[in-house]
Amino acid sequence: MQDTNKFKLGLFVTISLFVFIAAVLSMGVFDSLFKSRAHMATFVEESVQGLNSGSAVKFRGVPIGSISDITIIMESRTVRIDMEIDLSKFKTTLGKNIFTTPSIPAPEFYKYLHSEIDKGLCCRIEPDGITGIKYIEMDFFKDVDARHAGPEFQPGLRNGIFFMPSTPSLMSSLRFNMTEILANIATIDFRKISEETISLLERANKTLNDPRLDNLLNDAETILKKASETVETLNGTLTPEKLDLTLAELDKTIRSIRLLSDGLEKTLATSKIPQTTASIRELSDSFSTGDSSIKMTILKLNEALDAMTDLIQYINDNPSSVLHGKGRAKQ
Repeated sequence: MQDTNKFKLGLFVTISLFVFIAAVLSMGVFDSLFKSRAHMATFVEESVQGLNSGSAVKFRGVPIGSISDITIIMESRTVRIDMEIDLSKFKTTLGKNIFTTPSIPAPEFYKYLHSEIDKGLCCRIEPDGITGIKYIEMDFFKDVDARHAGPEFQPGLRNGIFFMPSTPSLMSSLRFNMTEILANIATIDFRKISEETISLLERANKTLNDPRLDNLLNDAETILKKASETVETLNGTLTPEKLDLTLAELDKTIRSIRLLSDGLEKTLATSKIPQTTASIRELSDSFSTGDSSIKMTILKLNEALDAMTDLIQYINDNPSSVLHGKGRAKQ
């Protein structure tokens, strides 16, 4: 009887131990102990309301780990967020069977992070629905500038922890932009703008009520009427037939000009302008060389003309000398 009780007790303890092991396995305790993990941290300069230890960490929407701790850095007034990453979520190759493909080792994972930071990989706090719960999202945010708390927190691996850059969340950016917009609006002098607007309207009203403006408008209306009448007169005068005749005469004139131009070109082509120019040049040279002889000839010709003038004057005074010759007249 006593041996039977011992057997039942041993069986109960054995079954209880198997149940305990199954429960532990179902809760993933052993998985958390034996899985390959990486440690990361990032710094943010905004409120982490809704973010707690155990909150999810996602890579492009895929859960890859959880937040292990959240602390405050008093010197830089930033918040440090430590994360544990399950490396089994990262595979080095595609593989036919993803369950048998080995996960990436921690050193290679850190090397991968370092190379992807230059492409825009950083952390950002994101809301998880409308419940107010938040999580850390790792993604390539190329349209925003990645930030970190200071030079001592530059991205990289230090003391077994890889420090990631962060970028402000959408709500933080919106809050910052709204604050900046309100600050810019506060600097606007609305009173001065209102006074200048009223002054401008008064001057515009005074200008519009000026009698000279009415006279100017009347003159403009008169000019427009005259222009309209002129256009109507031109429309009545320049009929399509007259326009066709004018264009025909213009075409005829252009043809005549073209024929005249062709004739001039032919005349210039057939003329001996170079030879004539050469002859004129030779004649000019001969004139220049015979300048002294020409002067002598002109002097002699002048003397001959003077003698002839005297002879004609003498014959005019003494007509009888033509018969008797030149000499003393008989008494």
